[in-house]
Amino acid sequence: AAFAAPAMAADGEIVWSAFTQFHVASQESDNGTAAGDGKDINNGLDFNTNSEIHLNAQTTADNGLTYGLHIELEADQNGDNNTDENDIWVSGDFGKVVLGDNDSAGDNLKVNASSVGFTYGMFANYTGSVSPASNARTGTGFADAGDNTKITYFTPTFNGFKAGISYAPDSDEGASVTVNNSTGSGRFDNHVDGGVNYSGSFNDFTVDAGIGGGTHEVQQAGGSDHTYYGVSGGVKVGYAGFSAAVSYSHEDQEDEFETDTVDLGLGYATGPWGFVVGASFSDRDNEGATDNESHAYSAGVNYEIAPGLSTWVGGTVGDYEGGAGDFTNIQTGLAVSF
Repeated sequence: AAFAAPAMAADGEIVWSAFTQFHVASQESDNGTAAGDGKDINNGLDFNTNSEIHLNAQTTADNGLTYGLHIELEADQNGDNNTDENDIWVSGDFGKVVLGDNDSAGDNLKVNASSVGFTYGMFANYTGSVSPASNARTGTGFADAGDNTKITYFTPTFNGFKAGISYAPDSDEGASVTVNNSTGSGRFDNHVDGGVNYSGSFNDFTVDAGIGGGTHEVQQAGGSDHTYYGVSGGVKVGYAGFSAAVSYSHEDQEDEFETDTVDLGLGYATGPWGFVVGASFSDRDNEGATDNESHAYSAGVNYEIAPGLSTWVGGTVGDYEGGAGDFTNIQTGLAVSF
C-alpha cells in the first residue's frame, strides 16, 4: 500500500505496523450511474479512507532456514473482507517459497509506468470509481491471480537477475474451498504466472527491467473453458533524481478479446518532494462486440511532511470508451503510517 513503510521483524519478534489514508476525490465523467462511476460522484465530492494493520514475524533456525509470516488486516468500516493479504514463507540459499494469499510472482517482478512513483489520482491508481469498459485496461499488466491462494517461488538474485513463478488452482481465497470446479462464468482454473526482473546500476544510472506472463482457463457457464494468456514487459531508468519508465502488455482470451496497452511515466524526487507525470493508451478488440480505445494523462505531487506523515495531489483526464467516457478525476489526501 502506498505511503506504508514496511516493518521488518528481528528473529522471534512480532512486529506490528499500521497506516490510515484519508482521501478526497472529485470526478466528472460523461457516462455511468449516480451510484457507480457516474457523472459527478456524490455531487462532485467524495471522502473515503484506506486503513490496514500489518503483522510480521520471522526467525532463523540452526539449519540456516529463515521462515516467517505476514498478515494484513483491513481496518475500514463497511469492508466486505477483513483481511487483505496473508502468507507464510521459507527462504534460504535455494531462494524463497511463499504460501498463501499474496501478490503473484508476475506482479512482484513487473516494471511499468507506475514504477516511477505514481500517487493516488493517477491512472491505474484511483481510489474513486473511474470505470473503463468491462475488463479493459487503465495501465499495462495481465491477469495475475491477485490475492488468490497460491504457491510462489522466487530464485536467489544472481548478478541483479531474479525470477519467480506462481500457481493457483482456482479463484478461491483464504478459507474458501471450491467443491465443484464448474461453478459459473468468470472463475478461473489452473493459473500460472511468472517473470524475470533485473536491477542494476551503471556509473550514475540505475536500470530496472521486468518481463512476465500468465495463463489460465476461464470458466464459462454451460460451455467449455476459454484459455487466457497475457504478457508484459517494461524498463525504468534513473539518473540524478529523475526516473523514466515505459511498458507494454498484450492479453488474449479465447473467443472474447485481445488487448494491447502501452504506458509511460516520468518522475523526479528531491528531498521530501516527488513529482510524476504519465500516460496510458489501450486498444481492445472484442469478439462480436464493439471495440474500445482508452487513453489517460496523469500528473501528481507528493510531499513527506514528517516521518510517517505524507500528503499528495493527483489528477487524470482521459477517455475510457465503453466505460466512463470523457472524464476528469482529481484526488488529494493525508496519510499516517507507523
